[in-house]
Amino acid sequence: MVAIHYTGAAARVGAVSRSLTQATFAALNAPSVLDTRPWRWRIGADRVELHADWQRRLADLDPDGRLLLTGCGAALHHARIALAAEGVGVDVRRFPDPGDPHLLTELRYTGPVRPAPRVVALHRAIAVRRSDRRPFAGTTPPGEDLTQLERAAEEAGAGAYTLRGHDGAYVVITAPGGDRPGDWLAVGEAVSAVLLTATSAGLATAPVSDLAPLAARPVPGAGTPAAAVRVGVAGRVGAAPRAAHVPAVPAPAG
Repeated sequence: MVAIHYTGAAARVGAVSRSLTQATFAALNAPSVLDTRPWRWRIGADRVELHADWQRRLADLDPDGRLLLTGCGAALHHARIALAAEGVGVDVRRFPDPGDPHLLTELRYTGPVRPAPRVVALHRAIAVRRSDRRPFAGTTPPGEDLTQLERAAEEAGAGAYTLRGHDGAYVVITAPGGDRPGDWLAVGEAVSAVLLTATSAGLATAPVSDLAPLAARPVPGAGTPAAAVRVGVAGRVGAAPRAAHVPAVPAPAG
């Protein structure tokens, strides 16, 4: 369950805040380590803030919080896509308060926008995406699809390259600048962008948890893998299993 805090009574009833709330519901579908959803939202009348929830960090798996920030980045991208697809324009400010490192992003309403067809397709992909860890068909995704996935990661602020696998491919995502919190937030945004773009193209996907085999296949000048997504053509008919998501329950402001 993800906590949503409202900053006042007006934030609960306004049309803009309702759209912001729906975007946080869409973010529940974002991938995170062991489905911990390590984030919190604070919603005002015209803005929503994304906060890291460090109490949800898995210390043994994620001692430095990189996976937590990656999950928060994926949630941010899901929320942004949901808002854009609904015609809600926002100004995005990352780490807006130097005195509050837990405040990762502020999305402030700027007015209505016309949804682009590509964004609408990504929004539809949020509800249907599944992590498919079954063997893929032996057909490698077309090169133009893989190029599109790399471009999606780069547009989200990270680097990317593709490695071929025995039954598909790996889109490897690299941090844009180093090891700062903003770099890992961007990695998460890129993971979300790759997953949704691949899903909208009809490809099967699964985030990769073990990056060591991919790091053992370095690409000169490409950087160290920070995350990866396995993509391919689904091998069997039938929906891949996915844990049910519990709707967010508004929590008292505080």
